[in-house]
Amino acid sequence: MVEQIIEIIDKREPKQKLLVKNSNISESEFIDCRAERVTFHDISLPYVKVTYADLKHCYFNDMNMVNGKISDANLTNLEIDGANISGIAIRNAGAEQPVTLQNLNIPNSAIVDCNLSNVDLINCNIKGLKINGISIEELLLKAGTNE
Repeated sequence: MVEQIIEIIDKREPKQKLLVKNSNISESEFIDCRAERVTFHDISLPYVKVTYADLKHCYFNDMNMVNGKISDANLTNLEIDGANISGIAIRNAGAEQPVTLQNLNIPNSAIVDCNLSNVDLINCNIKGLKINGISIEELLLKAGTNE
């Protein structure tokens, strides 16, 4: 089969609607396009690159992002729910609003070179928790405040 290239150039008005079914659109490019309310269903997007994109109010469900990367992103109010975050690394990040980490199971993990001022651990299993090599569990036992 001969490769076919279809170009739509500068057709912003009137709006163009594309319906692509059962197609291989590998190595396609979308440059300087507006694509609101676009739906991808049952699609394979390995090695996809999205740069300089406005993705506010996007919804991603049942995804495989193994070895993916999000960089230089504004993730304000992003919610990650029911995800396997094994091996995840969050680096050089900050928050202007409080961050909530709830119902996480992250044993044997490390929090390194972080500002944790005014952080509350509430109803957390602290067995084996150490801060700068000091066992918090033992420290609380010595202070007589461990329940």
